[in-house]
Amino acid sequence: MSAFVGRRDEVAEITALFGRVRLVTLSGAGGVGKTRLGLELARTLVPEPAVIDVAELAQVGGPQALAPAVTEALALSTGSLLVLDTCEALVDEVASLVSELLAADSELRVLAISRQSLAVPGEHLWVLSSLPAQDAHALLTGLGAPWPQETLTEVCDRLEGLPLAIELAAVRLRAMPAEDFVTALDDRLALLVDEDRQGPSRHRALATCIGWSHQLCTERERLFWARVSVFPGEFDLEAATYVCRDDTLRAQDMVDVVTGLVDKSVLLRRETVAGVRFLMPGATREFGAGWLALLGQQEEVRLRHHDFYLALARTAEHEWPRRQVRWHRRLRLEAANLAQALETGLEAGTGLELAGTLWILWVCCGMHAEGRGYLDRALAADLRRGPARTRALWVCAWTASLQGDLLGADERLSECREADPGGHAGAYVTQLAAQVAAQRGQADRAVLGIRAARDRHHSAGRSFPGLLPGYAVVATCLLTLGDVEAAIGVLVEGLDLCETYEDLWTRSHLCHLRAQADYLRGDLAAAGEHAREALRTARLFDDRTAQAAGIELLGALAVAERRAEEGLALLAAARDAWAALGGDHLRPPLLASIPAPQETLPTEVLSLDAATTLALKEP
Repeated sequence: MSAFVGRRDEVAEITALFGRVRLVTLSGAGGVGKTRLGLELARTLVPEPAVIDVAELAQVGGPQALAPAVTEALALSTGSLLVLDTCEALVDEVASLVSELLAADSELRVLAISRQSLAVPGEHLWVLSSLPAQDAHALLTGLGAPWPQETLTEVCDRLEGLPLAIELAAVRLRAMPAEDFVTALDDRLALLVDEDRQGPSRHRALATCIGWSHQLCTERERLFWARVSVFPGEFDLEAATYVCRDDTLRAQDMVDVVTGLVDKSVLLRRETVAGVRFLMPGATREFGAGWLALLGQQEEVRLRHHDFYLALARTAEHEWPRRQVRWHRRLRLEAANLAQALETGLEAGTGLELAGTLWILWVCCGMHAEGRGYLDRALAADLRRGPARTRALWVCAWTASLQGDLLGADERLSECREADPGGHAGAYVTQLAAQVAAQRGQADRAVLGIRAARDRHHSAGRSFPGLLPGYAVVATCLLTLGDVEAAIGVLVEGLDLCETYEDLWTRSHLCHLRAQADYLRGDLAAAGEHAREALRTARLFDDRTAQAAGIELLGALAVAERRAEEGLALLAAARDAWAALGGDHLRPPLLASIPAPQETLPTEVLSLDAATTLALKEP
């Protein structure tokens, strides 16, 4: 056995749990290290010189041999702990026997190691997860892998911290060049094999280990496993039902099928801000994809996946004005699925529509670079004129401007004008041209352009992304020109409209500008109030750019109010936050006009989250 790495918290917590309960089932996916942890727990719970005999139930010859095998383990053990490994092999029979044994002996404790729960009264289920990054790296290093640290880190990440996969990889690592091994990980099930490995045969290959779980599944669970492998990331029950159902696997079967796969540790379940979601580990998903290929259903299921997420994007765009926080959270969680749907769309001819519809994800969720990449690819792949191309062009210009690529934005706006002779997207083109002018410092030109665009959006009834963002551009230009009172008038009107339209995202940006305006006219108390309101809303959207700007402004305010230590800490945090964001993010230009202290900033810098928490406290 390899050295026992990590899991110290688990050992301590499960040991403490056995002080209160008599049956603990250690569960989790195949290869996650249940047996290794179980042995360590046995040594901790019943230290030497006591003897613990572990009953390996996968080796018994059927239900009739179960009771004799367990009786033998009890007879050989000198402690009051019974350890049963691979209970999933005979889960119903084991559950019945364990219930009888616990009822017969009040001193007996049972540690069951199983890929699924026993589901008996008094059972406490402990689901084991993969090793965290540091422990996975330590395990691989301890196994003698002779590679650079960055390569070992990449391998651990690709293997998702799964101990069995790491141990099998260590064998290959000693015989293959680094570049070849990393490339071969694309087919990890074929790569991770060690026929000379000691111990159970199911641990000699990753595919065999996962196949053991596959054998335990019902026919419907296996079919669902194959189809749900199309999801590259986590998903919810609604998405899985749409993608996986047919006459064989009906919608009403889904809850039972998903519950069964969660219980067998094939699917991982987690609570999120958007509800319950599920995730299939990478190797398990790869195994399911192999079965999907054998069924010949890859294309059909992949297109259903694309159709679901295209419909989701359309719904998000329609509902965004009044359900912004909900859709922001949902789209961020669905980013991997939306990316795969885009890849499918680029092949199916719907890439332009989907890439343009996802402007919320690219602009409001901060995925500027990813959006720009997909928009550029979609525009290059599909040259057909029409509303989809027109929108993709102005959305691409928007993302380019947010990246600070003003020439790129100009080029896309020029293409949009040419592709839209009827001027249907003219208001957006004018709006974004004004935004680019503002970024170049051409305030007068920007104000004229944005007001013209705003009037057209208003008459068309487009509140977002048309009408409301224009208020931020106008206010910024007026502040740049030094007309603070006019800027405040614009901001008051814009904030009132945000209230009417329930637009929290724009409100955050307008509150931040209002705080700067208050600062410039000397009202530090009002500036702090508006800055904190902007920061609270930015945190709802996890808007790191807006948070960095808010922290910087509140740091300057703290210094101005003679709270130097707090102010310097916030300014230092903001400086590092801007650096971490990278690229040419739109740092508000007015912050440069606010006097910054000349003192040396702290060397110990708060994280952005810690700085936000500090800044939101009233001074």
